[in-house]
Amino acid sequence: MDQTDFVHLHVHTQYSLLDGACRIKNLIQKAADYKMPALGMTDHGNLFGAIDFYQAAVSLGVKPLIGCEAYVVTEGSRLERKREKGTVSHLVLFARDLQGYRNLLKLVSTAYLEGFYYFPRMDKEILAKHAGGLLATSACLKGEVAWHLQQGNYNSALKAADDLSQIFGKGNFYIEIMDHGLAEQKTVNEGLLKIAKELNLPLVVTNDVHYLEQSQSRAHEALLCIQTQAMLNDPKRMRLKTDQFYFKDPALMVKEFGWIPQALKNTVEIAEKCNLKLDFDQIHLPRFTPPAGKTKEVYLRELCQEGLRKRFATVTPEITERLAHELKVIEKMDFVGYFLIVSDFINFAKQKGIPVGPGRGSAAGSLASYLLGITDLDPLKYGLLFERFLNPERAGMPDIDIDFCFERRGEVIEYVTQKYGSENVAQIITFGTMQARAAIRDVGRVMGMPYAEVDRIAKLVPTELGITVEEALQKEPQLNKLFLEDPTARQLIETAQVLEGLNRHASTHAAGVVIADKPLDEYVPLFKTSDGQIVTGFAMNAIAKIGLLKMDFLGLRTLTVISQAVELIKKIHGATIDISRVPLDDAKTYALLGQANSFGVFQLESAGMRELLKKTRPSEFEDIISVLALYRPGPMGSGMLDDFIRRKRGEVEVKYDHPKLEPILKETYGIIVYQEQVMKIPVALAGFSLTQADHLRRAMSKKIPSVMEQMRKEFVDGCARTSGIDEKKANKLFDLIDYFSGYGFNRSHSAAYAMISYQTAYLKANYPVEFMCALLNSEKNNTDKIVEYVKECEAMGITVLPPEINESIKEFNVVDANTVRFGLLAVKNVGSTAIDSIVENRTLGPYTSLSDLCARVDLRLVNRKVVESLIKCGALDSFKAYRAQVMAALDRALAGGAKSQKEKAAGQVSFFDFADGEGGFQQETENLPDVKEWSKSQILAYEREILGFYVSGHPLAHYAAEIREFTNFTTKDLRQTIDGEQVRLVGLLEEIKLTNTRKTNERMAIVRLEDMEGSVEVVLFPSAYTQLSKYLNEGEVVFLSGRVSRRDDEPKVIATDMKQMEEVYGAIKTINVDLASVDQQKLVSLKEKLTSFPGKVPVYLRLDTQSRKSVQILVGEDLFVTPNEELMNGIKELVGDGNFSLTL
Repeated sequence: MDQTDFVHLHVHTQYSLLDGACRIKNLIQKAADYKMPALGMTDHGNLFGAIDFYQAAVSLGVKPLIGCEAYVVTEGSRLERKREKGTVSHLVLFARDLQGYRNLLKLVSTAYLEGFYYFPRMDKEILAKHAGGLLATSACLKGEVAWHLQQGNYNSALKAADDLSQIFGKGNFYIEIMDHGLAEQKTVNEGLLKIAKELNLPLVVTNDVHYLEQSQSRAHEALLCIQTQAMLNDPKRMRLKTDQFYFKDPALMVKEFGWIPQALKNTVEIAEKCNLKLDFDQIHLPRFTPPAGKTKEVYLRELCQEGLRKRFATVTPEITERLAHELKVIEKMDFVGYFLIVSDFINFAKQKGIPVGPGRGSAAGSLASYLLGITDLDPLKYGLLFERFLNPERAGMPDIDIDFCFERRGEVIEYVTQKYGSENVAQIITFGTMQARAAIRDVGRVMGMPYAEVDRIAKLVPTELGITVEEALQKEPQLNKLFLEDPTARQLIETAQVLEGLNRHASTHAAGVVIADKPLDEYVPLFKTSDGQIVTGFAMNAIAKIGLLKMDFLGLRTLTVISQAVELIKKIHGATIDISRVPLDDAKTYALLGQANSFGVFQLESAGMRELLKKTRPSEFEDIISVLALYRPGPMGSGMLDDFIRRKRGEVEVKYDHPKLEPILKETYGIIVYQEQVMKIPVALAGFSLTQADHLRRAMSKKIPSVMEQMRKEFVDGCARTSGIDEKKANKLFDLIDYFSGYGFNRSHSAAYAMISYQTAYLKANYPVEFMCALLNSEKNNTDKIVEYVKECEAMGITVLPPEINESIKEFNVVDANTVRFGLLAVKNVGSTAIDSIVENRTLGPYTSLSDLCARVDLRLVNRKVVESLIKCGALDSFKAYRAQVMAALDRALAGGAKSQKEKAAGQVSFFDFADGEGGFQQETENLPDVKEWSKSQILAYEREILGFYVSGHPLAHYAAEIREFTNFTTKDLRQTIDGEQVRLVGLLEEIKLTNTRKTNERMAIVRLEDMEGSVEVVLFPSAYTQLSKYLNEGEVVFLSGRVSRRDDEPKVIATDMKQMEEVYGAIKTINVDLASVDQQKLVSLKEKLTSFPGKVPVYLRLDTQSRKSVQILVGEDLFVTPNEELMNGIKELVGDGNFSLTL
């Protein structure tokens, strides 16, 4: 195959964050299509994409040239903090070999760790120290040589070029010639040619590639605006000025630069000089030092023997053989150190009382892991396979991910860092990408479109994980309509399509930690986050590929919940519970799960999972394992889940295609649910080893035809040899295994997580108030979750008392067997240090008034915003004043408190200190303003704003009259309806979820409607959705008509009509007002209110005569009204909700 005579060297991938728009896969494919022998990667200041780029290039036969466009300090040191123009320049560096690559790692790491100031900067001192194996080019107009030429300083440019040539050595520094149609480049190029000739330096032609296609230039401008937070219509914004910064056809480059042929040839020459070979077969485990005089192997065996004594009362031959087999494999694969390292830090956590999960992933299949304390699940008892975890013929590191208590995970990372050295341990980088919705929002902002319009378009993208703009256009008719009919929306969507999926920012991975045997910068570039944390410059996959030990130290909130619930049980009941030893046959626990009261139970709290629990009614631990494995899109979509439920209920007879399958599939009623079953079947039927069976499982998951055909032959032959099964039946069995393998789940993971599910269900069933208190504390910073859990408490008969200044502590706390008090930390705007001050000063006695509070707490911590929030949520109601009064007095109280504290600090005695309640400063400040209390709706709005839910009532209470007349059911009453019955409801719209129908891909919605009795799921099928989507706003009070669906245990409503309350008022025929408790002044106000809304609806007034008889009077036609919400609210405020009714 003929190759081009030009290679693109100066190329920015998606890892030049918010600047490079070249996705690595597409970029290398383009190079391959152009038959380029090699391709450069030169991202700004980093090597984030090096491993992905290297492997992708090699896979397509393109030689990878790993480089970086570095930021180099031209004056002074990288350690200095100055930013004058021209003091930082660009310089392109390439690794010629392994030495160069390692030096590049050092340079990039140093630039971030020592030289970061706006950019990761290196200086010539460090550059000279690590120049070995590197090749450099002079970069773009921001290169040092080009910069001096632009300033007219030829001699400075000459010196800079000579300095760089001296640093890298003869033949390793090239002068870059570019032409993007910029006037300044023409001038600079003349100078560059002169310098190259004068210093005898080679030239090289490059195009500064930032995007793949010329047509993407406009989208790239939007990307730069996103980076610089500018607008596209800003004439002063940063821009590349022309549309020439794309991946040009090599033929075009040859044509444009035909006047300097050698500079074109030098692109290939540089490619030939760079011969970096990376080794992906090495594993770099940290060194674990066993106790003196012992080898790692001996020590591991000792620990396992110790584990046998602790874990098993009787050690059977089966256990002994299994352990011997596992240890043999572990030693053969040279993973002894790995197991010792993991065991060491997990046992550290347990010794320190840090909760650790029972296991995660396939590691739970290892007996050695169980004996070492890495997992807490007996793999023999639950039929878990070691080969699913470690297969001697499978390359790569084992994968042990560990769940720790969310709040104390950092202590384990700190222990590992101390033990193996801070230079050898780091957390791992991760990259946030622009997903479809985010890309639309970002582009809309830089285009200057109104926020509401952009928000509307973004919300039309379905909320599906990983959905693309293209897929959204296919699934959402309204979005596609906008795209076709609205030119501005079209431009927005097309630009977002170019940018979606690009990396937006770098941050720290939530769980990933890497531990090496040497300083990490010998293997990876290091990066410093905005908060000063040092992390790897390679992401998780790249870390694994280069053979470093990466661990997931996951913070699992549920472990924190369990731990705190156990502490509360001990504190309240004096009982110590070992959660790992709770009985797995507790009747209360299975009753709770069978009734689907699993809200707050690990992995079992979603609506879909609760529905599944009702159908399956788990009665043993094995059922929970199955439920976790089956509740996934594959098994649900294939009908496998429904089949499992029918078999469990005894509605379908369980049959086995061969007697040997019964012991393997009995626990799942004849259905292949787990990957371990996929492995056990060929062992039983075809005589496979477990290692072979694991190969078969992996082959089936990858569906490689040649491998599958070979595996099929081995299986068929084995079935005949081992079980006497004929070829036809063996092929049928192979197809059966192949079918189910696509849905099979890792039983080890399912069993380990089922243990946590059971433990949380056990606590909820047996210690409900302690469990719910711990659950509320685990989500104290998540208002939405707090709201859900408070509702669950109410459903369980547990009262959650509102926050109270003299009772609440930082966290939720148990008051008695049926009561929890709200924690102050869950109050919006109230921070930890403010609470410490409130609680600490409360030891002197309860706060008696606002001025007392302001005089005693530290007002630097308990500031105005904190006190405002406490007033709004009712935490100061014990001061026996209207919230509006307390708020009106706040400024004076804060000023008085500040003055008092200042005088005390100065050693002065104020009049306040002598106040005895009869007079003085405190009484003066406590003379609260005579203001009217906030309206009921305002009080409720503030409570919801600060707490997330209503304390003093419910917004729908305000619509009591309307609900009485407009509706025929409450959500609670729907259980008494029959399928298809017509219902009318008034409620608040909550949890609006937009989705598409499976068959026709039409838009529909599933929403939750909440009234004062409960809530119900409402389905808007496409025909209704098209008409009613305009009403779908969270928090909106609506009137709903529909029919009941009783296909499931829980009734649902299929919507047929929906209206805002304002629209429903048109159906009112008469308004009835009882004047029994209305005085003369209110009567005048009522008349004024009625005259403000003239119309045709009559108003009837009921009043008591002197003879105590009740009479009804029709007002004159001049007081007939047009009903609307404002009028209704006005009448209710004057006469009270109970004295007001409507007739339809």
